[in-house]
Amino acid sequence: MKIPAWEALKKEVRGFTVDKRRRYLLIAGGLLLLGGFIFWLSPYIDAIRGGGEDIAAQRMRIAKYRQALKGRAELEARFASLGKSLERAEAGLLTGKTAALAAVDIQNILNGIATETGVEIRSVVVPKPQPKDTEQFVSIPVAFTVNASIRQLKDILYKVESSPKYFLTVEKIGISYAGAVGPGQVRCDVTVSGIMKNIKE
Repeated sequence: MKIPAWEALKKEVRGFTVDKRRRYLLIAGGLLLLGGFIFWLSPYIDAIRGGGEDIAAQRMRIAKYRQALKGRAELEARFASLGKSLERAEAGLLTGKTAALAAVDIQNILNGIATETGVEIRSVVVPKPQPKDTEQFVSIPVAFTVNASIRQLKDILYKVESSPKYFLTVEKIGISYAGAVGPGQVRCDVTVSGIMKNIKE
């Protein structure tokens, strides 16, 4: 096969003329082909762009999960610390299985305090507590009567309030001279309460 010379090829190309209408048709056809090619490529372009956005979103999500896990570890540590504090606090509760047995614990402490201060407990009354089912803890009251001097009464009240057991508190005090047996003494009606877990009897 003979390869045409460059001069002959130039003459042939010059002789090939395209009229105006055919030129527009060729341009329009080329543009249509280019548009179709871009349309065909558009899903791949979107996937590439979307993939980048998905990666960024996933990174943000992972960062949030890590932050939540870190917060969870801190909350679990606080929860464990609060649990230990609660155990220590519950060690100071009345240990009786019933309100009556819990009241006996309070009476034993009151007898010890009375002996230390040199007074005698003349009477003890244990009012029945009225706990609600929704309450987790219940107050157990014990009322007692003593004849004591003002100094002895002050010592009794101080020892009750500073007792390390059962969270004892003085709920009520009544003082009168009626019924006092010695000079400088008064009759004291005192109500003391301790705390126990609400056990349904």
